Amino acid sequence: MKIEIGENLIASYLRHVEDCRIVQTNWKTSSQWKITEYEEKKSRELFNKIKSSPFFEEVFKNSGYDQLIKQAEIDVIGLNTTEKSIFGIDVAFHNAGLNYKNTPNTVLKKIFRTIFVLQSYFGDFHKFNAFFITPKANPATENPIRELIKKANEIINDEMITVNFICNESFFNSIVDPIITKIDDNNDTSELFLRSVKLLYLDSRGDLATNYKKTNKKHTILTEKTTVDGMKIGQFIQYNMKKLFEEGLISNDEIKNLQNKEYSKKVFDQNYEVLRGSDKDITSTDGRNRYYAGERFFGDYFLTSQWVERHWKPFLEWLDKMNNK
Repeated sequence: MKIEIGENLIASYLRHVEDCRIVQTNWKTSSQWKITEYEEKKSRELFNKIKSSPFFEEVFKNSGYDQLIKQAEIDVIGLNTTEKSIFGIDVAFHNAGLNYKNTPNTVLKKIFRTIFVLQSYFGDFHKFNAFFITPKANPATENPIRELIKKANEIINDEMITVNFICNESFFNSIVDPIITKIDDNNDTSELFLRSVKLLYLDSRGDLATNYKKTNKKHTILTEKTTVDGMKIGQFIQYNMKKLFEEGLISNDEIKNLQNKEYSKKVFDQNYEVLRGSDKDITSTDGRNRYYAGERFFGDYFLTSQWVERHWKPFLEWLDKMNNK
């Protein structure tokens, strides 16, 4: 069986840095899976939106939506079930650097296809992340791709969808360094990248172990997520909402406030009501579910799942107010 060290590295990254509790390499669809018109509605609309842009005409020149979905194959998939966030990552490991025919369009096509597939087959998730990752790309390749990534994010214009291209220094800062700093805490022998680094640590002749263990390297997580008490934003908010209710620290008036769109925008900078009652539709007009549908909060309400980094400050301020009434 062929072992891809790049895929193994990304699997470890998703498991230990992005907190994905389910990770699979070489993910493919099955011809037996039925995708309904409703399930593919969001991704088909996004496909048409991107294809109509003059920046991406060549990307889909010879590919229709149905063909892209049928060709679905993703190097590594990770599911963060607490955040309802899913990652689809393609990895290219070439010693001479990234080198596809018409590389920029090929890379963007893979990224877009991943988003379409994730939306179609994992529609219950709320945050979709599609990345193309490679250790090495020369400037002539990297710069056009980055320009297209910027345009892609402008066209998508949805903070719950993230597309990115990671290479060169950002590959080592955002992927390799965070994994290596966690190496002492993980002993899974199936994680071959981590095992190979531990093997190098045994070599007393070199300085690899010393450099990583004693140097306080500043690294950035790929999705730049803050954690409080080990929890990312979505998990932290769900936990504290339950805790406030159990401890009787939130009034009925405040629960009513949280169902008000203007109040939710003013206090939390939320685009949706923080809470919606059981008699209201939890699906937005674009067909996407914007609320945690699996459980109720404060007795009989749905909590919005649309939490991102900018919500940390207003939520913590509101939480402090609730805890100190």
